[in-house]
Formats: sequence, structure tokens, C-alpha cells
Amino acid sequence: MDAPVETGTGHSLNYSQVKKLYNVLCTPVEIHPPNNFPSLSITPASLVKVVRQRLLMKQVKLKDIRLNGSAASFCLSEDNKDLPQIQFNDIDLIFGVTIDCEDDFHVIKEEVLRSLLEFIPSDVSKTNISCPLLEETYVRTMVLVSNSQNQWSLISLGDQSNNISIELKFVHNIKRRYEFTVDSFQIVLDSYFNFGQCTDQSPVSISQSFFPSVQAMSVYHDFKEALNHLNNRLIHTEAPEEIRGGGLLKYCSLHVNGFLPADRDTMNRLEPYMCSRFFIDFPTSAIQFEKLWKYVTSRFLQKGEGRRCVDFLDMLYNVVSNRAKCLMGSERQKTITVIMHIRSMVFIPVNIPFLPPHVHHSLVSQPSSRVCYNSTAHRPMRSPRNSPPPTVSGYYAVQSYDVKTVSGHWRNSQSLTQVR
Repeated sequence: MDAPVETGTGHSLNYSQVKKLYNVLCTPVEIHPPNNFPSLSITPASLVKVVRQRLLMKQVKLKDIRLNGSAASFCLSEDNKDLPQIQFNDIDLIFGVTIDCEDDFHVIKEEVLRSLLEFIPSDVSKTNISCPLLEETYVRTMVLVSNSQNQWSLISLGDQSNNISIELKFVHNIKRRYEFTVDSFQIVLDSYFNFGQCTDQSPVSISQSFFPSVQAMSVYHDFKEALNHLNNRLIHTEAPEEIRGGGLLKYCSLHVNGFLPADRDTMNRLEPYMCSRFFIDFPTSAIQFEKLWKYVTSRFLQKGEGRRCVDFLDMLYNVVSNRAKCLMGSERQKTITVIMHIRSMVFIPVNIPFLPPHVHHSLVSQPSSRVCYNSTAHRPMRSPRNSPPPTVSGYYAVQSYDVKTVSGHWRNSQSLTQVR
């Protein structure tokens, strides 16, 4: 693959990378609501065009639109059959906006919800479909953060069984813009959409001799270093105590996905800071259980990747056991119990009934019947040879349960996340 061409502070994508970007933006994302509402088939490119048009009509000040995070990393990464494939769970789109007052966020929210009406099938009456109803049906997550250092909102569209969601983030300012160097990339999309307006085709067909000039950048201070980490599947970050959750779960997930530390000593030194911030943001066993369960559900269980889920939990267990020096032994053991309880849930065969996840808050201290323990080191061990763990097809079928939590409305908070 041709290397990106450096142009000043940006980096111009080559044809192969633009083709990947085209596929990400023009592949429909299906949203299947749990009730009798119609399913939606939305391409990210079409949604961006509708939302941008509606915001401009409401005189919302737009700076630019960017593809962010793992989807941007996917577009920029080199394909190498000898290395793990770059994957993404969300299509993260950032709208740079100027916010004069907090009411602007509510205007944005209303216009995003009204944009969904454009994608409802034509044979469905839209007369009585209100914004609260659209929110209840098609919105997976809503976040509003407004304080002196951060002013941004997030609206995530998707359903509970969908592997990929579309996340629209509206940012006035944000203190920390990445977790690890491999997800620090942003691709500026304005030239891509302006290119589409120059032709009569929708979507625009591209070829090696006819494609838009698109710029990429890294919010990490060194683009070349970040791209080297991405192409060689290396793990690196700075100041994890500034990241919500410390980046702990993403760190363990990268390990499970085949990434290796760029510098082992550096990551060993940073692991205690990851743990400290994680326990600050998720202080109780119940909160830790909810966060961890949602994470493994969306990243592993809904994809049928039970084995990788167990590997992830084992990695998390080892980091917490060895690096969570900020906690007293009893508090650390509570977190370990949460990890091992979820691990035992993953190992339960499908044909054995059990309670849905929201009931398990009261059960996190109960021992597992499927996981053995070493009484001295508290390390998880595989079941005996005469009782092997089930295969991937035998893992907990999470999509057969409703894992939605109690919904509500936006509230102002420094770090409040409301999951629908």
C-alpha cells in the first residue's frame, strides 16, 4: 500500500485508504427496534448529510465533521495477513460545533432525532412520531458533558443486538481526545462530502483516477509514531489517569486482539494509573459489574466470541490483581469477585437457564460452579480435563435477553453517561 502523503500538518489519504473510507460511510447500518416500530437502514454518509443540513438551517455553527477512533484507524491501517485485523464496533462521527449556551445542545438533539424521520420507510405514517418516541426506539446511548474543560454531547444510534452503532458526537471542547495512539486518528470529511456534491451520482463512485483528497491527522502529538503503532499493532498511551475509566478495559481488549506493548516497562508503570482511574469512575461492585457486563456484551458476546471474552476477563483479572495497588486487599478482592462472576456467567451453557444480567447485582459475591480457584494465588484455572469448557457455540446467548437499563433524560454532569 502506498504511504500517506504528508501535506503540512495533515496527511492525505491514498486511494486504498479512501476506498476503505467510502465503504465505511456508504455501507448501511441496520437498526432493529425491539417493539413494532420499523427497522431503519442508514448509511453514515446519508445521515451526516441530513444532520448537517438541519443544523445549518437552525444556524448551529459547524466547524468541520470528522471520522474518529477505531473506524478511522481501520481506514488508515495497512492490511497485513501476518498481523491482527483492525476492527471497529462503532462509527464515531465528530461534529465540531460552537456552543454559545447549553440550550444549543438541546437544539442539536432535537434535530438529530428529527433527522431519523428521513429514514423511516415511506409506507409508514410519520404524523404521530414524536422526538421522545424516536429517542426511546432508536437511540442506544445519550451523554451530555458540560463543565469548564469539556463541552460535548453524544447520541449513539443502534439496537441492543447490533454489532455496529453510529455515534454522533458534537464537540465544542474536550480535554482528552484519545485513549491509545492506535485510536487517536481523525479523518476530516468535509472535502469528501464536497466531492460528492460535484457529481450527480449518489453515492459517488470513486476510482483510482477519480477520488477526493481527504486529510487525516492524529490528536496524539506525533502522527508518524501513532501510524507506526497502528500498522505494527503496538499499545502506547500517555497519562491514562486523564482517561475516563483509565483506558483499562480498552487496554485489556487490545491485548486480547493481538496488540503488544510498544514498551513493556512503560506500560507496566502506567497500569497502576489505569486501575486507579477506573476505580475512581466505577467505585462500587454494582457499578463495576454493570460497566463490565455492558463492555463484554457489546465487544464479545453479541459476536459469539465467548473464548475471547474469557481471555479478556483473564487479562483484566491479572492486571487488577497485580497492579491495583491503590486499593486495600479487601476492596481489590471485591473487584476480582465481580470479574470472576462474569467469567462464570460466560461459561454457563445455553441450555441452563439463569436470571437476566440486571438481577445479578445481588449475586456478585457467589462463587462459580464452573471456574476453579487456586486458594493461594486466587488465579483462575480451567475446569478439570474430564469437564472441558463448552465450545463457542455453547456460550451464553446474550441476544436472547433484554439488557437495557433504566432510561431517563439528559442531565448535566462532569462525567455522566446514560445508557439506554
